[in-house]
Amino acid sequence: TSVAASSVYFLYILSTKFTGASCSYCLLSALLSFNLFFITQKDFGLQHIQKVVGLQLFIASLVVLALNSSYSSSQPMPSSLVEIELPYFTTAITSPSSPFALSLAKHLQSIGAKMYGAFWYSHYLEQKQMFGSEAAKQLNYVECFLDGYKKGTKILKACTDAGIEGFPTWVINGQVRKLLSGEQELSDLVQASGFDVK
Repeated sequence: TSVAASSVYFLYILSTKFTGASCSYCLLSALLSFNLFFITQKDFGLQHIQKVVGLQLFIASLVVLALNSSYSSSQPMPSSLVEIELPYFTTAITSPSSPFALSLAKHLQSIGAKMYGAFWYSHYLEQKQMFGSEAAKQLNYVECFLDGYKKGTKILKACTDAGIEGFPTWVINGQVRKLLSGEQELSDLVQASGFDVK
């Protein structure tokens, strides 16, 4: 009951406070919550459900009240990304590079593969951490927001020209590969780039 009530409340917030936003994970979570609720109810007879319906409504009301008071007292967030001002910063890559990661990075550089990213995006950093500090320096990396991000900042022309829609995106053999948008396993990059693993 509490999980289903929470899902109802979160869907309400999504539809009223974040109009125009979509969240497929939220909808899937709500669907699973309602399925769980109905599955547990079918094991009880109609008479038992009638006895506990008051308790379920009480629990649902408590959950909604608690979530509402928590949401109401939270700090207001900027209504959109355009209100955020982020100066450009770099983050140190702390993981060491394996011999395999170094070889793959050199191969990607030799065929002209490029990784496009945005300094604030976590997948960009995680991708570089996968390669490690030495190999990450070998990659052809294009930062799409060199001047930081604030209202009115436009993405770097090289990124729009390459058709970049998400970060990081790999362009391998001159093609933007949609399947390579986001953080990629090194094995995926091996396959996409034709790297000969010996």
